[in-house]
Amino acid sequence: MKNKLSVLIASLSVVAGMGLTTASASTYTQKGSGLSNYWAAKFHTVKNANNYVARPSYVASPNYAATHTFETSANHYVSKAGNTKASLNTAFYLPVTLNQSGDFGNPQSVAITPNGNGAYVAYVTNEASSIGWVTYYNLAKLRNVYGASTSNMALIRQAAYAHSKGIKNSQYLAVLKSMKVGPKFNTGHIQSLALNPKNGQMWFTKTTGRAGAYGTAEQVSTKSLKPINKINFRLVTPRGIKVTVGNNLTFDKQGKAYFSSYVGGSRAMKIYQGTIAPKKVHFRLLYQGLRQRPGEKNQSIGYNAANNRLYFISDDSISSVSVSKLVSGKLKPGNVHSSVFSSKREFEGLAFSKNGQGYLLTNRGGELLSTNGL
Repeated sequence: MKNKLSVLIASLSVVAGMGLTTASASTYTQKGSGLSNYWAAKFHTVKNANNYVARPSYVASPNYAATHTFETSANHYVSKAGNTKASLNTAFYLPVTLNQSGDFGNPQSVAITPNGNGAYVAYVTNEASSIGWVTYYNLAKLRNVYGASTSNMALIRQAAYAHSKGIKNSQYLAVLKSMKVGPKFNTGHIQSLALNPKNGQMWFTKTTGRAGAYGTAEQVSTKSLKPINKINFRLVTPRGIKVTVGNNLTFDKQGKAYFSSYVGGSRAMKIYQGTIAPKKVHFRLLYQGLRQRPGEKNQSIGYNAANNRLYFISDDSISSVSVSKLVSGKLKPGNVHSSVFSSKREFEGLAFSKNGQGYLLTNRGGELLSTNGL
């Protein structure tokens, strides 16, 4: 038994992103336009209610410091403003340390499997780094076998921390089999990890932040957690209008891709719809946007297949719109739902299972909160 445990610890250390992957993704550079022509005069914003939230001074989870990161009771947040009453409750506390102190301290985005049994969480080594990795969590096993959402909420963090200290505890080692850590690679900030429910592909985008400059869309294998396809593309219309590649991403049930961007000098938001494939990326501007974006920081975008709504996530503020009304140009102020919280947590990403169960990824320390009412 001792030898088996030692082998398992060694194998976990190798899996847990100890070095950059040597595997190279198939790379393609797209020629021509990646953005449909549009006429600025046709674009207009819906005059939705102003529930804008300035970026807060972030705080840690209430029990994080007091418990030395091993939290045993759930956080509970209820919306304080907006037209949609919603709540957030801790579903899973995620690891903070696996190999060295705080190495899992920078989660950036989340993708949920359609059945809700698994979560892919993207990390970077630190806030200024462009090196990161993707970790898969078997949520069903963590919840149903180990009670990670109820009686053993601290277990996954404790197991990961024990691994960093070389502690050979059979229960902890078994728990760690519920997570698979992919290799490190050049991810950029990876705020945009998303699953396409139409074909099961997982993608993220990288941007330079410059209008008309080449960005990339990269496909990550849901099995190996390695990048397997990369396409370089520019968002430039045939008429020469230049747009910045988005740093957020989601897919609807039809496989359409979306990203949102803020309009400089205002609180308005634009939304783009398109497609992403290994050898072609193409987007178009939707002619309706929001007059009032949810908040200062454009953290992420999400999609709920159960109600066919797009979600725009900022810190402590979430807004959503009907996809059908948005695409058809029939969105009205009352169709924009908004929920404002006062957690002062960093809202990193929001993703949904097929049946509409949402999970919000927050930081300090990393956790997944189940959503209700959004």
